[in-house]
Amino acid sequence: MAHGVELTEAEQELLEDLWQHQMEGRPVTEGLHEDLAAHAFVEKGWVLAGETKLTEAGQLLARRAIRRHRLAERLLTDLMGPARERAEEDACVLEHSLIEGLDERVCTFLGHPTVCPHGHPIPQGECCAKASRTVDPVVLSLARLKPGEGGTIAYLSAHESGDLQKFLAMGVHPGDDIAVVRQTPSIVFRCGHSQFAIDRHMAEQVYVRRDS
Repeated sequence: MAHGVELTEAEQELLEDLWQHQMEGRPVTEGLHEDLAAHAFVEKGWVLAGETKLTEAGQLLARRAIRRHRLAERLLTDLMGPARERAEEDACVLEHSLIEGLDERVCTFLGHPTVCPHGHPIPQGECCAKASRTVDPVVLSLARLKPGEGGTIAYLSAHESGDLQKFLAMGVHPGDDIAVVRQTPSIVFRCGHSQFAIDRHMAEQVYVRRDS
């Protein structure tokens, strides 16, 4: 673990709960206060006394825990498909194996995804900021595919409901086969028996698991 901090599985799960509560507004899970006391989060300097609020040090650890978990979910879904059973349970196991450095390689391999399969944001890592490409990503945006290349839609990273509705109106869904016809002046792609033209902004929201 980074910076010499070794976390147990229970501590990582608690940090994830706190992150989702503080950063994403999710309700506090039952028994959270007792669990924090049992694991001495206040004494360790990760949580403010009498609150369910992370300190700066706690936020750093929680951010990394959330990033590992959501990358693990993304990896399982993108490689195995959305119908994979026990994805959440398996992700909980896998995330503990994503040690410092390995999570960056997984992120690069997946094309630096911005959201998990449930649509929750994946905190950026150093590899995302540098946009490094140490290995060819298996999942990447439609905007990066060349004419003739294609695969299966892994997920739609539409941050605005209007964009998502446009994709749904076209009949574009995760799991559908997709292929690029041309990249300029607009991006034309084929999905099913239809062809569509979209701008680059829209194309960057479609993530494709490439054909092997």
